[in-house]
Amino acid sequence: MNCHFGFIFPFFPSCSPLLYHNQIMQSNKQTTGIQEDFLQTGNLLDFHGTGAKFIEQFGGTWDSPLLEMIARPKDRLIVSAKRRGRGHGGWTKYNPYLEERWMELQIDIDPANLAFRILAVREQIASEWVKDLDVLMDANDQILDSFFDTNRSRRNAGGVVGVESGSFVRTAANMMSDSSRFAVTASSPFRRSNFDLMYNLCTQAAIHRILRESKAAGREREISFIFLRDFYTGRAEEYFDGDLQSGRADDFIDDLLQTSPSVLSAEGGITGLVDPVGAAEEIIKMRKAVAQEWKMMMELVAEDHTGLRQALLTSRMDASPKENNDSAGFE
Repeated sequence: MNCHFGFIFPFFPSCSPLLYHNQIMQSNKQTTGIQEDFLQTGNLLDFHGTGAKFIEQFGGTWDSPLLEMIARPKDRLIVSAKRRGRGHGGWTKYNPYLEERWMELQIDIDPANLAFRILAVREQIASEWVKDLDVLMDANDQILDSFFDTNRSRRNAGGVVGVESGSFVRTAANMMSDSSRFAVTASSPFRRSNFDLMYNLCTQAAIHRILRESKAAGREREISFIFLRDFYTGRAEEYFDGDLQSGRADDFIDDLLQTSPSVLSAEGGITGLVDPVGAAEEIIKMRKAVAQEWKMMMELVAEDHTGLRQALLTSRMDASPKENNDSAGFE
């Protein structure tokens, strides 16, 4: 199953919409189309990844699409559905004389209500991530020990570490499955897929922080900066951007761990030894720090909704007099 990673939280301003995916999957088919039309995106249900970039169309802030949705007026959608006919309603599709019959359904669309439901999904995902980030950190802490144990076992066995076999045991997905399976409350529809994208984005955020710190350090860390920058940018599309397969965060770390050390030269006559294992260790350490920060932010998501809930209340109060007047007219 696929999912989207979206403007769920303020520090994810440029990602594609996981919360919309979860909300859409709990909606009917017609509401799904309306949300995709509003976002000017398509095929959201089959997109698993980040970088859908619809947020930029709404000003670049996580709450701007919701605020615009709240401001939209109510609407009515007319849907035609086949009532009976060839191959429908239990009738054979081979009868050429069977007349097709259609019926029209009116569906009332309340954008403010959709926004309210999205906020509820957002809060549910945040509450799950408070726990799931602990799973991420536990899996993260096991990677280097597994890597060194794997190398030691293969050396003792006379084997060679191969790309196909992997350099460490991947535990994150199984740990997440166990955690969600024994959860006290019901999970959101795509909790494990959401976790995979969170794991991926957490890895990307860690890399960005390391690159900024290395660049700020100047010549002292120039070699490590150039190596990680080139390694990351050369693989960003494969491991981080767009529609992705699951497990790409571990794939990236695995790729890095299996890269051979080398000597790298930079401008100004700077030459140094590149240590891919050291770079992976730094990412793993930074990823844990990022996860710890995100966990604290998840606990405050409900508070982030205060302004939006006020906008929702105002919208409903403004709409009430008009609805009452309309009702009086019919009476």
